[in-house]
Parts: sequence; C-alpha cells; structure tokens
Amino acid sequence: MGAEVFIIDDRSVNRKILTKFASSVGDDITVSAFPNPVEALEACSRTVPDLVITDFKMPLMDGAGFIRELRRQASTADVPVIVVTAYEDHEIRREALEAGATDFILSPVDPWEFQTRARNLLRLRAQQVVIHRQTVRESEERFRLLVEGVRDYAIVMLDPAGLVTSWNAGAERLLGYCESEILGEPAGLLDPAAATGADGSDPAPAAMGAGGGAGVGAMLASAAADGSVHGEHVRVRKDGSRFQADILVTAMRDDAGGLAGFSMVTHDITTRRDMEAALRDALAESQILLRELHHRVRNNLQVISTVLYLQTLSMPDDDLKHGFRRTQQRIDGLGLLFRNLLGPRRITSVRFDGYLVDLCTSLVPNFDAARQLLRGADIGSLALELDLAGPLGLLIGEILFTAADDAVPKGGQTEGGADGGLTVRITHESGGLTLDFEFDRDPATGPPRVGGRYGLGPAVMAALADQLEARIGLGERDGRARISLTVPSSLFEAA
Repeated sequence: MGAEVFIIDDRSVNRKILTKFASSVGDDITVSAFPNPVEALEACSRTVPDLVITDFKMPLMDGAGFIRELRRQASTADVPVIVVTAYEDHEIRREALEAGATDFILSPVDPWEFQTRARNLLRLRAQQVVIHRQTVRESEERFRLLVEGVRDYAIVMLDPAGLVTSWNAGAERLLGYCESEILGEPAGLLDPAAATGADGSDPAPAAMGAGGGAGVGAMLASAAADGSVHGEHVRVRKDGSRFQADILVTAMRDDAGGLAGFSMVTHDITTRRDMEAALRDALAESQILLRELHHRVRNNLQVISTVLYLQTLSMPDDDLKHGFRRTQQRIDGLGLLFRNLLGPRRITSVRFDGYLVDLCTSLVPNFDAARQLLRGADIGSLALELDLAGPLGLLIGEILFTAADDAVPKGGQTEGGADGGLTVRITHESGGLTLDFEFDRDPATGPPRVGGRYGLGPAVMAALADQLEARIGLGERDGRARISLTVPSSLFEAA
C-alpha cells in the first residue's frame, strides 16, 4: 500500500503489539510508534501519516486533545484516526468523536478486527488522496490551460440572438469548427437534435432558430432570466461525434442593464464520467467481496460445528459430551447471523426479528415461534450491527439454554423442556427493549443459573452484558420462573 501508520501509546508493550499488527496489514507499510502525543504531533509536521492509531488515556495529552490538534493542522485534518480504549464508555466515545475520531477498537485488541479496520481505512485514505491529488491536478491543469490559451475549454461569446461572435482555440479543438466557419452561425449547431435533419440531411436554418436548438436555446433563455445557468448536456462536434459536456452559460449586461450577449464555457467530461462509472463498478465489486467474506465465515463456522458433532459421536454420554454439544450450539447460533443480513447494501447489519426467531427455533427443541414468541413491541423494523448482534445472540442463547434445561411442564418433565411452557415476551420500556423468558420450573431446585450447567460462566456473561450495556434479571411471574434481558434502544437502528 505504501502507507505511513503512526501508533501512539504510553505503554511500550502496547506499542510493540500494535506495531506488529499494523505491519501485517500490507507489504509496504511503514510504522512509527510514539510514547506520547507531543512527539507524534512533531513527527506529523515532517511526515503526514495515512492512518493514526492512538490510546485514549495518556499523560501530557489525552486522545481527544491529540485528535483536536491533528484536525487543526491542514495536512492532517482528514487523516483517519482509530482510538484504542479499554473503556466501553459513551462519554469517552462522545468526546473522541467530537474531537474527530474515525473509529474505535476495544482493548485487548483482536488482531483480525484490527487488521480489517486498519486495511479498510487505509483504502479509503488512498482513495481520498487520489481524489485530492486529482482535484489539485485538475485545478493546476485548468490554470495552465487558461494561460496557454484554454485549449480544453470551449469559450464562446454569443450575441443576444445566440449567434457566435467569438470562438477561442479551445472551442476549435473541442468542437472541430474553425473560427471562420462558425462566426455568425447559431450556437444551436452544437445541439445533437440540430446536427442532422429528421432524414439524416443537414438541418434547415429554421430548425436551429436564431437562439439555436432546444438545448442551447433553453440554456440561453434561463441565463437571460436568472443571470447564469449550469448543467451537463450532450454536445455534437463538426464530424458528428457526440460527447458529454459540462456547460456554463452567463448572461452579459450593458451599462443600462440590457442584454448584451452570452458567454458559454464548455468542457468535455466524458473521461470523468467514465472514471465515475469505473468507481461505481469498483464499489459494487467491494460489496461482492464482502458478501463472499461473510459466506466463507459462515461456511467455516459450519465446518467447526460439524467437527464438534462428529467428535461427540464416540463420546460417552457424560458432562464432556454435553459440553461439546453446547459449544456446537453456540457456534450454530453465530452462524445464524449470516442468514439475517439486511441485504447487498447493508451486509454488516442484522435483522433482529429474524435472528431472534432463528435462535429460539434452533436452540430450543420444538419451539413454536408463532405460539411462544409474544411480540408486545414492534421489532420487525429493527436491525443492529454485526459486531453487536454476536454478543447479544450469545446472551440470548445462554438464557434459552437455561430455559430448555430447566423448564418443567405441569404434567412432568419433558426432554429438553420443549413443552415446559417457555414463552419469550418482548416489550418496549423507556430507553430499552426487554425480553422476558418465562417457563414452569420446580421451585425446589433453587433459582435458575443463566447458561445452566454448561454455561459460559458468570465472568463471560457479565462481560457480554457490559459490552452491550444490558441488564439480566431473575424473578417470577404468576408462579413461573422469569429471566429478563434488557438492552438499550441505542443498539438498534431502522432496518
């Protein structure tokens, strides 16, 4: 990529780890690490980085102050900045975003997530630099061409009737007519409709009119009324070839305010339009690549699930076998994410309603979503990002495992608790969405333990809940066990 990456962290161990991760993003990456933001800002005055990865809590200057200083400098105002923080704190995120942060990564840093985010931002930076350089080159080129005779811009002067009074070298080069051929002729000669008659013959003068054909005539009329008009239209050269043109027509007034004529500046933008089409094709290709990545991840999850299942076939029916089966189910639950992606333009977002139904029917034997999933709130239009849907799915899965293991029907125990009266009730409260998992349970067995005997454990459950700012509650309703999961509404977006 030929990119410069700056790493700022006051801990040497973190600098070494992040340097190693950044170096692995591409073959031509130059990484510079700094122990504090002050040294990094001094380096930015000498070398403009393509990506900055910074800690938030640092001596001398925190991450927000450092980012603000970066944004004040014109050379680094648009450089993407990733903030690495161990704090899942909205205030910290808000402060960093207001300062100008581009993205976040939670510590400890996952290598794959780091490399993916860094690679994406470096690609965007490369495109940004190309566009900036192209804009600068175009501006410089326009100025040079203007000084040398404006050969790539057709600058045509017209009288109030739309007849050509001046024709520069750029007009001759772009449109093919020499000045002696075009002076006194209507500008409508440049309109495709006026280029040939209905039978392919030369157009009659009346077809062009004093003000030119429909396109030129309409632009002159608009300019006369509004002062100027700008637009993109098809124009035709003397040899009959057509091109896409960017045209600016300006009305010129005499001292008394009367219409003295028009200036018409025309530029061939065919190449630019071709480049834009190529860029759209490239963006479409990137969407295809991302879908392929999701497909491969899902396939790999299925392979892992199959391997775990085959491993259990030769195991005795004991705790180890059940632990393997439970792990297999968790992997299957993660695989369900990719069945509920929103579509080709939003393939990093998951439709929540479909994902919840799939989790319930996949992890709880014989679960009837039509009967047992009670929607007290409309969740059909809700979606959430893929990196949030995964942790939420794990939490829901552990609660479903608990219900499936512990649910007891009034008539007696059934395998897996499938008919133990399990219901999932969805309600919307102030600031959050609550999922209540209710089921019949023998009170003599004590309070339910979320995740059951083969659960992820309290520490992992607490970490997942903290990541989502979710709350898990245990209680009863009408003599039935109830496990409540409340997640903030801010996690969701409109599907």
